Amino acid sequence: MADELFSQRWVDAWKERINSSSRYAKAARAFSGTLGMVVDSAPGDDGGAPAILLELDAGACHGARRLAPSGLAAADYVLSAPEATWTKLLDEGRDPVWALMSGKLALTRGSMTGLMSFAGGAKELLAAARGIDLAAAPRDRQGRVAATPSPAEDRPAPVAAPANGGRSAYKSTGPAGLDRDSPPMRLWEKAKVRGVWNPAELDFADDRADWSGLDADERDLLMRETSLFLAGEEAVTLDLLPLIQAVAAEGRLEEEIYLASFLWEEAKHVDAFSRFFEEIAAERRDLDRFHTPSYRTVFYDELPAALDRLRTDGSPTAQAEASVTYHMIVEGVLAETGYHGYSEVLDRHRILPGMRALIGHVQADEARHLAYGVFFLSRLVAEHGEGVWQAIESRMERLLPLALQVVDEAFSAYDPVPFGLDPGAFAEFAQDQFRRRFSRIEKARRQSLAEVYRTSAAGDSA
Repeated sequence: MADELFSQRWVDAWKERINSSSRYAKAARAFSGTLGMVVDSAPGDDGGAPAILLELDAGACHGARRLAPSGLAAADYVLSAPEATWTKLLDEGRDPVWALMSGKLALTRGSMTGLMSFAGGAKELLAAARGIDLAAAPRDRQGRVAATPSPAEDRPAPVAAPANGGRSAYKSTGPAGLDRDSPPMRLWEKAKVRGVWNPAELDFADDRADWSGLDADERDLLMRETSLFLAGEEAVTLDLLPLIQAVAAEGRLEEEIYLASFLWEEAKHVDAFSRFFEEIAAERRDLDRFHTPSYRTVFYDELPAALDRLRTDGSPTAQAEASVTYHMIVEGVLAETGYHGYSEVLDRHRILPGMRALIGHVQADEARHLAYGVFFLSRLVAEHGEGVWQAIESRMERLLPLALQVVDEAFSAYDPVPFGLDPGAFAEFAQDQFRRRFSRIEKARRQSLAEVYRTSAAGDSA
């Protein structure tokens, strides 16, 4: 690493900018602790090891010093990354939680669950380091490096939807016909066989008996989780149509065929989870009381806005941002992590057999949805290049910490957490699944479109 970056003089400048940032003060007002940052494979001597320790308390930085990595032994949290990664993160002010989830940073001390309480503050912390130039930075009257304003979000302007000028031909009757080896058509074949199940045929008689034997907190947790599933499934059912229309407008018949089953399956999930409250819990009062602030931001604001944008802006960037919101965040982090935990509770305690069957069906459907999402985003990157990739990365960085806050908020209502659940295990599960899919999409930056089709994640579906 360059001597100037991570020098004590640079660290002093960063501390001043942290303490002059009103955004950091607001985002980190509830967090106190020590945060260490270290470069992988750095020399261990006190004179040259590029490591930093920040002493943070209620929105302020009371201490910032360069030291040897061995001096981080008592830090509450330690983040580690290669030299090039730290340079990029600090220069661009990227979100450290996003960097952790995508595998760019490693958390070598402290828990991911604990760090989630600092997610917003951590983002503003690194934002304060962006572009520190000790030679050129303006200084205040005391000689301190002054903070610079964050740049405004750069969003592409909407474009008009293509006019309906009629058709000159149909793909299905053309020389090539349907591409049955394409990932969407392979998923379509699986959906026709494995996606045909009827929520009305599930037997909940034993579930009602099991329900009566649960204590109040156990019931409350299962009602909370099921309410989040039910509203989430309704949200995606309501919001999916513009994505189908955008795909159809481009003449991608195979993808539209598969997405027809996609929409039907999401609607069926609404039907299925509604039956939990009708036939097991016998509860319909105020179920949205379980919808926490972060959950509302994702499902009430971000998801409908990203999908509805496609009605007037069918650009690759808009499609990518909508798919990230839907596939990677809503389905890939929130739904998959929730279903994993729900299934684990029911299997471990051998309760609610009807719901266990329901969750199994839904997980199989969602595996196909996620496989399509990875393919869809990979195709966009291979077709349209780095501009789309940057949009994907930026959208993930913005929404991932919010999604992890949803998970954290779901468990924070309980002490202890019912059924002996470990919230940290859920954060680790979400991180592992996210990294796996993220790495596959990132590969598309180096692949041709034909390679994306050959190596798509469609074969991973249930």
